[in-house]
This record gives sequence, C-alpha cells and structure tokens, in this order.
Amino acid sequence: MDNEKKITIYDIAKEAGVSASQVSRAISGKGYVSEENRARISELVEKYNYRPNAVARNLQKGESNTVGFLIPHVYQEYFPLVYSVFEREMTARGYVTIVFNGKSTPEDEIRNLNLLEELRVDAVVIIGGSLDFADWEERNNYVRTIKDLNRKIPCILGNERAGTLSCSGVYVNIDKGAEELVRHLAEKGHKSMGIIGGFRSVHPSFRLQESLKKFGKKYGLEFRPEWQVFSSYNSLDGAEAMRELLKQKELPTAVCCINDEIAVGAMGVALDRGMRVPEDIAFTGFDGVDLSRQFRPQLTTIQMDFETMGSKLAELVYNSIKGERQVTDIVVDPWVEIRQSTNG
Repeated sequence: MDNEKKITIYDIAKEAGVSASQVSRAISGKGYVSEENRARISELVEKYNYRPNAVARNLQKGESNTVGFLIPHVYQEYFPLVYSVFEREMTARGYVTIVFNGKSTPEDEIRNLNLLEELRVDAVVIIGGSLDFADWEERNNYVRTIKDLNRKIPCILGNERAGTLSCSGVYVNIDKGAEELVRHLAEKGHKSMGIIGGFRSVHPSFRLQESLKKFGKKYGLEFRPEWQVFSSYNSLDGAEAMRELLKQKELPTAVCCINDEIAVGAMGVALDRGMRVPEDIAFTGFDGVDLSRQFRPQLTTIQMDFETMGSKLAELVYNSIKGERQVTDIVVDPWVEIRQSTNG
C-alpha cells in the first residue's frame, strides 16, 4: 500500500480481509471481532499510523464537537474579548469553535447561519449585528432564520430579548451600570450631562441612552436634547460628534459616551481645543476595553464582565448540547471603573 496515500478505514479492511464495520468495531472496542481479525487489524493500524476521521466518528454519534460563534465584526474589542473567553471554555470541554464575521448585514448573517447548519455544528452563539436592531420587523428574514435554526440546534444569544425568540441568552444589566455611573457624576458635583454616540435604531444603544437620562433625572443632572449627538461607534465618529456638540452655546459638565472608542475620540477633540479633563468637562465610556486604560487621561467607564459573559455563554451552550433546552436568561452585572476623566 502506498504510504503517501491517506489511509482510510476501507484500505485497512481490504488488506486485513475483513469488512469496514469489523475494523470500526476493533478500533472502538465495541462489538464482536475475532481475536485473529483483531490482531491483524491492530497490526495494520499501527503499521500505517491510521487515525479514524474524528468528524465522521462524531457525526455517527450525532455530534460534531463544533460550535459556531457569529459576531458582526472583529475591529471593536468588545466582541473578540467575549469570544476569547468562550473559545477557551469550549476547548476545555472538548469543542472546536468556528467564528464567523457577519459584517453587520442581515444577508451575510443569514448566509453564515445557513453555512453553520450545513457544517452540522452542535450549537450556535450570536452576538450583536442585526440582532441588536431595535425594530426586528425590519430584519424579519433574519429573525425567522434564527427561529427556524433554533428548532434544529440550540441558538444562544448575547441579547436581552433572546427569550422572545425562544432562545437562551446572556446579557448586561444596563440599568445597574448606568445608575452607578450617574450617581458617581452627581457625587463629583456635576449638574448636567450630554450623551454622545449610538443610534435609537440599535437596541442596546437606545437602552443605554434612555437609562442614562432616567438616572440623570433621579440624581439631579440636567439633560437637554441639544446635548445628545448620535453617531456610529469608532473614535473618528466620536470626534466628529464632539465637534458637533461644541457648536452649542452652553455645554454640559459631563459627557456620557455609548462606548469607550467614542469617548476617546470625543475627549481627544476637547483636549485639542484646550479644555481640561475633567476640570472643564468630564467624559465617561462603556465596555471597559483596553483603550480605556491606555488613553490619557484614563477613561472612567462602565466595565463589562467579559470573563463571566464568555463563560456563561459556554455554560449555556454546553448544557443545551447535552439536552437542556429550557429557555434561560443570565444577567451579568457591570461595574464602574473610576479613572482620571471624571476623577482628576
């Protein structure tokens, strides 16, 4: 037999003069094989260093030992940080994670979900992307795809509305983080606040915006509509939004940004204009990615618990694969990291 050729179970069976099913039984140790045939098969397995195809073996058991992980993009730190914890936890359980970049378009995300089904993954995790849009009617095909897929394999969502799709989910307690942040600003003597970043059409952004306003009212921080500037989610967008805010005759004493990247971009513009942070104006972020610690002044932010989020997603996935299909919501509490941008 040509040693350069990839050896299959059928090659072993042919040379041993037995059936492929006998080779399978001899290797797995399950089922009857005569001692003579077992010895011959064992010798050939060792001779050719034959290893059964793990994927085929697992599919025979009805499992692939793979899971899919769908994120909208990789250029923001939030998604890779959650993924890295999840992947580590699933590897420890014997699973390979296949990550897909959905590019935030429903068409790409639907295609990727269909591909994951074709790959026969044991479960799928979905975070962000079209799932975060406030109006699911505008993403009806995408939502229907998730519902249909969840009937076949477990779909676990990083979204507080997971239960409405009959999916289990892990999500952040936005109200807890927002209240703790606004209370800190009030304790530092702030009387007014603005909000930069995000869109009303994106559900997590809208939830945070409204939560900040609610607790601003509770703790006596004035908010005016002209102090809110909507933008996309990177530092350049944050910088442009801050330039727009600076056109106002009066400014708030604190600016709450929808994520850390927006906050760093906005704070950079204020510093370039000669404003002192936090003496003239304070800034806060959301997420707690590395950038919040690296920028100077360091950014006060609502810190996500990436470790718990990733590990809880893995726990839900593993339990679902093993047969626990009861819809479960896990709420992860953030906390506020107080740094120089509010506490100079």
